[in-house]
Amino acid sequence: MVQAQWRRHRRNRNLTLGAALLLMAAGFLPVIPIWVSVAGFALVNVYAWVLMAWDKQQAIQHRFRIPEASLLLAAALGGGTGALLGMFVHRHKTKHLRFVLLVPLFTLIQILLLVYLWIDA
Repeated sequence: MVQAQWRRHRRNRNLTLGAALLLMAAGFLPVIPIWVSVAGFALVNVYAWVLMAWDKQQAIQHRFRIPEASLLLAAALGGGTGALLGMFVHRHKTKHLRFVLLVPLFTLIQILLLVYLWIDA
């Protein structure tokens, strides 16, 4: 049972993050509008927020949890803001030093990258 849930989670994670990264990358091509990239960033941020909310619910109910690596991966690949909001709105993973340090760092790096790309364009 747990292995089936783990396989389903990995498949969904890979599909969602892959689609979001493709949208983010495609938005930087000259023939594709920039809103495509914004949609990719929005998708991965919503996904990171939903992961935090879902993992919190699963923790309360003592059910299958989302691995911490998946939560951090979603935050690192563009979902830093969504993960940070999810952490504080749902009060989830706020006592874990790894999350308290890395998720705001990912968010800051992503914001700086967006500002750099905006100024450069």
